Amino acid sequence: MAREQLKTLTEPMYYILLSLLKENHGYGIMQMVDELTEGRVVIGAGTLYSLLSRFEREKIITQVAEESRRKIYKITEKGSDILQDEYTRLNHLVEDGKKFFQFEGERKDPPDDSGGEKTEDLSEAVEKEKARTQVIHDEPKPRRNFGNLGKKGMMPV
Repeated sequence: MAREQLKTLTEPMYYILLSLLKENHGYGIMQMVDELTEGRVVIGAGTLYSLLSRFEREKIITQVAEESRRKIYKITEKGSDILQDEYTRLNHLVEDGKKFFQFEGERKDPPDDSGGEKTEDLSEAVEKEKARTQVIHDEPKPRRNFGNLGKKGMMPV
């Protein structure tokens, strides 16, 4: 089943819409995204103006002024709905991920898809998988710093 257009936003789309919760112009958007993501997401001018044009055509944003050749945009109600839906979707992904990372109980065995012919004992398969992934479990993953956002447990919207 094909996804509805703009049902899922790319990172540049998401951050552009976030930066337009208040009126902003192209260069201001690029600066805000760079600052908010601490340089992790960089939106080039071509991508930015292409998306602004598309968003304006689809009435997701609207131009509210033009000062010294700078077009100033703001998100519309339709755009806010799209942004809120994406924010909710991303939070569901994070919450589901937390469940998997924090789960320490026993998991159910996967269904047998070998056509009834079991080639190896489940405990053997588990031991092989543990050996194969031992490196992952031995090395702690570095924690990312989300600044003040991580302290509150959510992104500002």
